[in-house]
Formats: sequence, structure tokens, C-alpha cells
Amino acid sequence: MIFRRSVPPRRYSHYTRYRSLLRRDFEYRCAYCLTHERYLGGEAGCTIDHFRPQQGPSVRPDLESDYVNLYWTCRECNDNKGDTWPGSEETERGRRFLDPCVPEDDHELHWHTNPDGSVEAITPTGEYTIEHLKLWRDQLVYHRARLYRWQQERNVLVELLARKRMSPETRTHLETRLIELNEYLEPPVFDRPRLR
Repeated sequence: MIFRRSVPPRRYSHYTRYRSLLRRDFEYRCAYCLTHERYLGGEAGCTIDHFRPQQGPSVRPDLESDYVNLYWTCRECNDNKGDTWPGSEETERGRRFLDPCVPEDDHELHWHTNPDGSVEAITPTGEYTIEHLKLWRDQLVYHRARLYRWQQERNVLVELLARKRMSPETRTHLETRLIELNEYLEPPVFDRPRLR
């Protein structure tokens, strides 16, 4: 998945002001594990990651409020990434963090997701990202497997509804289930309540 960035209406002095724009640009998903906010406790389960860290040996304070350095992520991926940044030796070997805002870093080019929810690296970038962000976490494996099953069920229902004759009751039942599956796969978005 590649995320397309908008052009912010203005440059803010504090990076948190970009929150709503980041949510939209990253399609309400973690930039790294791709989990939708709905499965993370809503907007509150996500945070803003500085792709180039703001602390540690690779610190880039000049990028603190630079929109192109900001990513919408789940708290766990952000915590796991922390201030980690590959050294020049690792970068030369292709071991770096995936950047889901550039076409050559489409997630599917760097790792394969199996039906059981596990992920297998197919590039050094994929390996580095999976390793440091712990994309093998049990809850992610479970969630990806569940998404795979829902997608397969949706495909079967779409085909059945398009090709098979059935009773009105059966059709209604299958259409209702299809609506549910579509909502699971593309969940609604809920904003976090704000103080007035």
C-alpha cells in the first residue's frame, strides 16, 4: 500500500497540528502495520511518528514539524521504532525502514503476507522493518489472518450473489452478511471527542 500525501494548507510550528490531515492521508491506518484505527481503539490508539527520529544518534530536529517527515502510526509500531535509525552500513545493504509514501516502498514489494497472518520478508528493507517494528506480534498475525478470511468470504459472497439463483430470504441473508464484511474490511471512522 502506498499513501499519497496532501499539501498542508499551511506550515504549522508544532507537528501535532497536522493530526487530522495525517489521519486522512494515511487512510486512518498505521503507516507500517496497516491496521485501521477501528482495531486500535479508534483515533486514540494512534499517534504521530517522526520518520527521521527526533532523539538519538540520528536526530533531525530540523524535521520536527516538517509534514513529509510525519507518519500516522499505531502506538505500538511507534514505540517499537522509537529512535531507531539504520546506520550507513545497514543502509548500503538495503536494511532500512520501509517508507510507505514512495512507490518503491509499497508494502507488498518488501514482504509477503500469508493466509495465516504471518509475514515473510522478501527484501532487506522488509526484513529490517519487520524486525524492528515487530510486525510478527501475535495480535497482528491474528488480525491479518482474520482480514484474509473476511476477504475470502466476501469474494465468495459476491460471486454467489452475482451468479446463483436463490430464495429472497437467502439473498437478503447473504447481502446482510456482505454489508457486515465490507464494514469489517473498510471500517467507519470515528473522531476522538475534543474538549470544547
